[in-house]
This record gives sequence, structure tokens and C-alpha cells, in this order.
Amino acid sequence: MPSLDRVPPAGTATPLAVILAAGEGSRLRSVRRAVPKPLVHLRGLSIAERSIAQLLTAGVERFVVVLGCDAALVRHEFERVARRRRCHISFVEAENWGKGNGCSAVAAAPLVGDSPFLLTMVDHLLSPELIRNVLANPPAQDEVALAVDHDTENVFDLPDLTRVEVSGGRIAAIGKDLATWNAGDTGLFYCSSRLFEGLARAHRQGKFSLTDGIRECAARGGVRAIDVTGEPWLDVDTPAAFQEAVRRIGGAMEKGGDDGFISQSMNRPASRRLSVALSKTPLTPNHITLISFFMALLGAVGLATTDPRFWIAGGILIQIASIVDGCDGEIARIKLLQSPRGGWLDTVLDRYSDLAIGLAVTFAASQLYDAAWVWPAGFAATASFLMASYVTKEFQIRFRRPYPNGLVNKLKRRDLRILVIAVGAVVGHPLVALLAIGSLTHLAVFQILVSGWQAALRTSQVPTPRTTRGRTPEPVPLDISPVAVAPVLRENLIRADS
Repeated sequence: MPSLDRVPPAGTATPLAVILAAGEGSRLRSVRRAVPKPLVHLRGLSIAERSIAQLLTAGVERFVVVLGCDAALVRHEFERVARRRRCHISFVEAENWGKGNGCSAVAAAPLVGDSPFLLTMVDHLLSPELIRNVLANPPAQDEVALAVDHDTENVFDLPDLTRVEVSGGRIAAIGKDLATWNAGDTGLFYCSSRLFEGLARAHRQGKFSLTDGIRECAARGGVRAIDVTGEPWLDVDTPAAFQEAVRRIGGAMEKGGDDGFISQSMNRPASRRLSVALSKTPLTPNHITLISFFMALLGAVGLATTDPRFWIAGGILIQIASIVDGCDGEIARIKLLQSPRGGWLDTVLDRYSDLAIGLAVTFAASQLYDAAWVWPAGFAATASFLMASYVTKEFQIRFRRPYPNGLVNKLKRRDLRILVIAVGAVVGHPLVALLAIGSLTHLAVFQILVSGWQAALRTSQVPTPRTTRGRTPEPVPLDISPVAVAPVLRENLIRADS
């Protein structure tokens, strides 16, 4: 009998996920020496940890991992992941895993019971959006659902694709050798216990792959297709697929068009290279946030002196800190470590470092110039940095959408103001630089306030519904849909320079 771990009772309505990690992974192992596939590192995370992290990001909290080849090593890695990610992982060893992944899936049956569950393979990279899409389409009591991709032209490694024929929303046929097909199998299933019935029928015929079991279920009309076309996924089963995964995860470092001018042209090219190196270390995004913060404080100390040589050192240091500040978000994205707490910490420490830099420059100027205007002017310029962050967040909260990232928004971004002050310090005029960028930031803040005022006026001009005696007035529909709001709310969960 296979060894079994107990699965804790569900704390939420989200189903548990079964991850098949029993295979030998010979095609990838051939170039990765003797390391089991789940232990192979992919941009700073083992494949095992990445498989758990992507499901955690989508809201899944309980996991069953099916072991087979190198069971002890693979289990040890998943136990490390459970401690690091603070989740519960149960284990089961498949006795006949070498016959096919259908045997691995069957081994999970005693732990799954009659509850619906997600099923995927350890080497499949799936976007959280794809997983959420599948979670939103649970199977019926006697049904299996399979996530399919109809964009077959953009499937990586098409010859190795498991092909699917979808007809009327149901899976009519599945297999690698189908002559007629219109979708690809992404490797993510949402299953009821019917899957085990189909696998049992396939086993009695001497067929032991998961596809064989799905084919048996499909023959009885029991497999529904969930269309996830457009969502990224990848089966990391070959050296070529591994390199493609490296490329895609590297692309995930991109912030998505929200950067300022300096970040786009200078900071990001440097921070991406640095993030690739940092991804190989145990440093977390919060560690990098703190490192960037203390570098900025040390730079502020140099700017607070009256020695131009220290100004140069301080200016260089705050610019380096600005580059490092981009690494925390990049590491969070490629290691799937985004969190509201991390974004909050980053934003708060950025404001403290802005204050330190602005007040340091002002203090140094007050020591050099016997003028009453220095402190009020320096304080006013520094206040613009805080207001730039505040009015942008308020606009997003009040109007349920981010402020457009156009010219005005880019002129008030932190990357620009840090570079301007750094250059001013290097050329010996940090106060002039502070006052100049402070004035520009105030103008940008004023423009945002005007935009917010105009938006508020448009909202107030929506006609109030008339009331009729004895009737409750119907609410006026607002042009704010959950589909439009959801991306904004999700964006608040990731790190972003403000």
C-alpha cells in the first residue's frame, strides 16, 4: 500500500490541488545531471516551489503531492517549500508510478475522497489568471473539466502537445496523435471522482496514462472544456522548454508600462540584470526593500554635509538606491512573492527616504547660506514628494481607476526626482536641483488635483432618480464594473514605485 499523509479539513471553499511529481523527468534530467526535475532551479525557485507558488497566488491553500522517483529527495524539497511558503502539503507515494502518470493520479484518490480537486503536473507553469479562470468553472458532480488553449499557433513545442478536439464545449477526443483537433491540453484539470472511474477503466485495458483516463471519461461525455485561450502556460519537459521558461519568467520582471522616463531608460535595464543575480540568493523582496532604504539614508547623510565631495558620494548612492529599489518588485514577480504587506512596506519606506533626502539637502544649504528662505523653500519642495504619492493614491481610491500614466504622471515619479537631485549633488548644486524638481512636482500635483476636481464634477452631474410615493428609487448605474475594478485592486497587491 502507498504511504499516505492526512489532508487537513478545508478552511475555505477553494479546492485542494493534486500535483503529480512522481515521474523521472528523463528528458530534462539528461542535461541537469542527476537532479530530480522538481529540484531543478528555474530563475531562483525550484520547479517544486514554483508549482506550489503559482497555485498559492491563485488562492489554493491545500496540496497533495504524489511522489515516485527519488521520493525522499522530492519530499524533502516540498517540505522545505511548505515551511517557506507557510502552507500545508500532504504526500502519497505511487507504487506503480513507472507505468504512467495515470497511476500517479490514482494514488491520490484516498486523500481526495469525493471532493472536487485541481490536478496538474509539477513541471507545468501556469499563470495565476489561468488558474483563477479554472477555479471559477467548477465541475459538476460527475464531471471532469480540462483547461484548453485554442491558440494552437502560439503553443510552444507543438509536436509534443497533447491535442484536444472540443465540440459543443465538451472534449470529444484527446491524444498526441489526433488528426483533427482544435485546442491544446494545458495540463490543468478540475476534477470530480469521475476521473478515478475513467482511470480504472483505462487500467483494466492496460493503459496507464492520465490521457487514457481522460479519454475514457470523454467517451461517456464526462469531460468539459474550460477555454483559457490567451493565458500563458508552459510544459517544462525538455531543455528547449526550460530555456523558454527562463525567458518568460525574465519577462515577468517587466512592470507593464507604469514606469517613469528614467526607470524605462536607465534604472530598469540595470535593475533587471541585478535582479537576475539576486534571484539566485536567499534574499526576499522585503530584504531588498530594506537594503535600498538604508542606502538612501546613507546617501542622505552625505547630502547633509557641506563638503562637495560627500555630495558626490551621496548623489551616487541615492541613485544606486533608486535602481535597487526596482529590484524588490522584480524579485517579487519572478519568485511569485507579491504581497500587500510588501507593497505597503516599500511605499512607506520610499516616503521616509524622500523626506530624509529632501531635508538633508535643505539642512546643508542652511549651513552654507544665511538666508531665511532656505528652510521654507526646502520644506515646500520636499512636501511635493509626499503629495505626489498621496494625490495619486487618492485619485485611484476615489475614482476606482489609476491616474493615467501620461506625461504629467511621469514628471512626478520618484525615479526622475532622485536622478535630478543626484545630478545636482554631483555638480555641486543640490539645493537648486531640489527646488527645481520640487516646483515641477508641485505643478504635476496641481494638474492631478484639477483632473480629480473635473472628474468629481462629472460624477455629481449624474441625474438624481425621481422618487415616487410608495416606491424606492432605483439606483443609478455607475460605469464601474467588477471586470474593470479587479485589475486595479490586483495592482494594489504588487510592488509599485509611486
